[in-house]
Amino acid sequence: MPEGTSIGRPVRLLPITMAGPAAPALGEWHGRGLCVGEDPDVFFASHGEPGTKAREICAACLVRVDCLKYATAADEFGIWGGLDQQERRNLKRRRQRRAVAAQARDDQAGGAA
Repeated sequence: MPEGTSIGRPVRLLPITMAGPAAPALGEWHGRGLCVGEDPDVFFASHGEPGTKAREICAACLVRVDCLKYATAADEFGIWGGLDQQERRNLKRRRQRRAVAAQARDDQAGGAA
């Protein structure tokens, strides 16, 4: 630990830890995913691989929408809900822009009345 002095006496400085954003809970849907029992490496493609097998599994999965919502909110690594982390970030930005534009239209329509 770093030490300092205070009026001639050594003072032990304590690290400050800030809690980060809490990840959302996985939920009961997670156990029903087609990914259960698959090799996890399939969902964490490396060296620029597109993760084709993971995307095929996700495309047929009945909990894909829940999975995608979770992974987007938690900013998970790997392929979740058929999209990789960058694709989910892009999707989130597009949704946010649409929401802002819709709010602006609503505000304009409300002000015109």
